[in-house]
Amino acid sequence: MLDVSRAGNALVAVGERGFILRSEDDGQSWNQVDTPVSVTLTRVVFPTPDQGWAVGHAGVVLHSSDGGRSWKLQLDGRQAAQTVLEAAEKRFEQEPNALNEKRVSSARSLLEDGPDKPFLGVHFIDATHGIVVGAYGLAFSTNDGGNTWYSIEERLDNPAAMHLYGIQQIDDKLFIFGEQGLLLRSNDRGTTFETLTSPATGTLFGLVPTSQHGLLAFGLRGKSYFSNDAGDSWQPVANPSPITITAGTLLSDGRTLLVDESGRLLTSKEPQHGFTALTLEEPSYLTGLIEVGTGKLVLSSARGVTRVNLDELNRSTTREQ
Repeated sequence: MLDVSRAGNALVAVGERGFILRSEDDGQSWNQVDTPVSVTLTRVVFPTPDQGWAVGHAGVVLHSSDGGRSWKLQLDGRQAAQTVLEAAEKRFEQEPNALNEKRVSSARSLLEDGPDKPFLGVHFIDATHGIVVGAYGLAFSTNDGGNTWYSIEERLDNPAAMHLYGIQQIDDKLFIFGEQGLLLRSNDRGTTFETLTSPATGTLFGLVPTSQHGLLAFGLRGKSYFSNDAGDSWQPVANPSPITITAGTLLSDGRTLLVDESGRLLTSKEPQHGFTALTLEEPSYLTGLIEVGTGKLVLSSARGVTRVNLDELNRSTTREQ
C-alpha cells in the first residue's frame, strides 16, 4: 500500500491495482472496498469525515462521499489532457507568444500520449477546494468538490515540466514540492504560487511541520532540510544514511517522525539537530503513516498496512548528528 489517511473514525489506505482498504478499529483489521479502477493509487485525503479523494496512475481522481465505503471516478487521464490542451489554446489566443505556443504543443503531445501520466499528490483545503499534482508538471484545481477540474499549470513556475510529487498545507500556506528540489509556496489558498530558493538539488518527496512552527523538507538519498521562516531559508539536517525518505508526520507529543525506503523510522523533538533511528522487527519499504493514538502508528508499506507501537521498536542509534 502507498498511503493511509483518516476518515473520521475510520482509516483508508490505497495502493497498487486500485486497492482500497478501510479499517474501523484503528488498523487492527481491514476490509477491501470496491473501486472503479485497477490502476495504482498513490495518495488519499479526507478533509472531512465523509468527503475524500484518491489519486493515481492514468490520471485518475476518485471521490468518496461516505467516508471511503464507496468510490466514483471524477477525472481520468484523457479528460485531464483535454483540459490542459483547452487551457493552453485559450492562453495562446489571448497571448500569442513563443512560450504559450510551446505550451500548446506540449499539451497536444500529452493528449496524443494517452492517459499514462500519474497524479502523485492531492490536497483539499475543505470539501470543495482542492488541488492535484503529478508527473510532468500536471496540476489541476477544483472549486466545487471535483465536479469540474481546471488546469493551473500556468500558476506554477515550472517551465521544464518537472514532476510534482506532492502538495502539503502547513498552517495557512500551501507548498508544492518535486523533482530537482522544486519548491513552490502559496499564501492565498492556491490562487498564486511563488518559487522558493530550494536547499535541495535532488527530488523532494515531502514536507512536514515541526514543533515551534518549523518546517522539514525531505527526499532523495536521505536528505532533509529545516526552516523556521516558512521556507524562506533552510539549513541541512545531518543524516549519515543515504536512504530516501518517503513520508513524515508531526506526532501529538511534538515529535517529528519520518520513514524511509529501508523500513527505518526517524524521530526527533528538534529535527534541526538530528534524529533517533528506530527499526521494525520486519523492515519493509515504508510509504506512508498516520498516528492512531499516543505512540501508536499505522504504516503503509510494500507489505501492506501495519500497526506498530513506537515504544516497542528497536533503537539502532541514540542520535544521528
